[in-house]
Amino acid sequence: MSCTSPTYMRLKGENLVYAVTICCSTGFLLFGFDIGYMGGLTTSTEFLNTFNNPTSSLLGFLISAYEVGALFGALAEFAVGDRCGRKTNNIVGIVIVTVGAIIQATSFGIAQFLVGRFTAGFGLGIVSTVIPIWLAECTLPKSRGRMMAMQLSNMLLGLIIATWLDYGVSFYSSSIQWRLPCAFQCVFAIIVLCLVPFLPESPRYLAATGQKDRAGYVLAALRGYPEDHPHVTFELQEINYAIAVESQEVGSWSDVFKDHGVSGWQRVLIACTANFFQQMSGVNISVGLSSHNALLVSGGLQVFYFLSSLIPWYVIDRVGRRRLFLLGSMGMGTCMLLSAIFVGIGTKSLGYAAIVVLYLFQTFFTLGWQSNMWIYPSELLPLKLRLRGGALSVVSQWLFTFVVVEITPVMIHNITYKSYVVFALFNFVTIPVVYFFFPETAGRPLEMVDLLFADRDGKRPPIFRVVRDSTNEKFVAEMELTLAERTKVREENERIVDEAKNDVEHFEKSV
Repeated sequence: MSCTSPTYMRLKGENLVYAVTICCSTGFLLFGFDIGYMGGLTTSTEFLNTFNNPTSSLLGFLISAYEVGALFGALAEFAVGDRCGRKTNNIVGIVIVTVGAIIQATSFGIAQFLVGRFTAGFGLGIVSTVIPIWLAECTLPKSRGRMMAMQLSNMLLGLIIATWLDYGVSFYSSSIQWRLPCAFQCVFAIIVLCLVPFLPESPRYLAATGQKDRAGYVLAALRGYPEDHPHVTFELQEINYAIAVESQEVGSWSDVFKDHGVSGWQRVLIACTANFFQQMSGVNISVGLSSHNALLVSGGLQVFYFLSSLIPWYVIDRVGRRRLFLLGSMGMGTCMLLSAIFVGIGTKSLGYAAIVVLYLFQTFFTLGWQSNMWIYPSELLPLKLRLRGGALSVVSQWLFTFVVVEITPVMIHNITYKSYVVFALFNFVTIPVVYFFFPETAGRPLEMVDLLFADRDGKRPPIFRVVRDSTNEKFVAEMELTLAERTKVREENERIVDEAKNDVEHFEKSV
């Protein structure tokens, strides 16, 4: 056995995983910045004058062009993303974002700015699809949630940076008031572009594309062991076993809509359903409450939102995905119900109470859904469908976001405070859906999740049984042993076959 472990940037093991997390977090920081900076631009005098004081509907169209671009970027990943590695997809997405930022920062007309917004959104659609998958496939099961929670905190930090940058440049009386925030996207993009080439590719992607030697090298670096260490060898064998099982029946993009031996469409549907319930939680309408209060409340909310996002760092891998989903939905539903009561009565004291409820809502949302949502599909989906299924879940998120943003103002105008009751009901309905249909994935090896959905006694288990078994620690331990045994059997069979082939070739040469 060799004594040295491969390194990237002189890093290995957990330090290397943290380096990947920092890179991914910077990508999500850019994500948050892009979402946030347009808020200040729409009230900038210089911005409005440059574009001949566009109407409110046209301003709304400029903002939504980003979401539309992100939707198409995720669709592009669904169509062609599996042809390239996680790193390549990330680089392509970041380059597109940079191009979009330059187009926006140099704009002198609505059409040019609109193209820039769409282009930047397209790039972020690619990045937001591939980053969670890249990170999930590099980390250890025990720390996947924490690593994802870290990068989501950075996304919120991006929102805060965007807000205060908008505030800072608002004191200037030139076009720097809006051009600098547009151009500032490039700062985060350049950091990501400088880091990605020096970091490892996903070992699971490498193994799935037949690059087994590189997969072993990368896995050894990520785990901090020599390439021939038993831990590295065994994990690589587990990955190869899962690939072999999937390759027997999975073969085309349409498998996300079929079963094909890996319960593909069920798992994709769960991932998309999770995105639906996240958006229908009312997070957008809750944030809207701050517009009725002082600017200080809005700024304080963002800081509180960020601080709340630190809690999942310590609980997400200990408590599990399902419990946090359930806790978040119960808390958000209760907050929405209280909001309906307080806003409906409308006294000054209850107005302050509504602000407190708004802060509590953000805590429950961050703890239950924001922290879970970006890692859960990556854990749930099988390797061959991970990118395509993940892309569909991101598409559904942007689509549902667009729908909620469109219908919320109409609801508030027509039924006022009763809108909060509608979103409260969505949160309460989410609870039984999660309880009966969302399997637990926290702390499970990605390859073991496949076994939860695999045939048992010649039959495919119903989703209720999969969910029940996923929460049974004794069953999970047995599944891990089963995976280990099947991996060893497959490896032994391959060794026998290889020896037989060598014997035949040797005999043929001797004859």
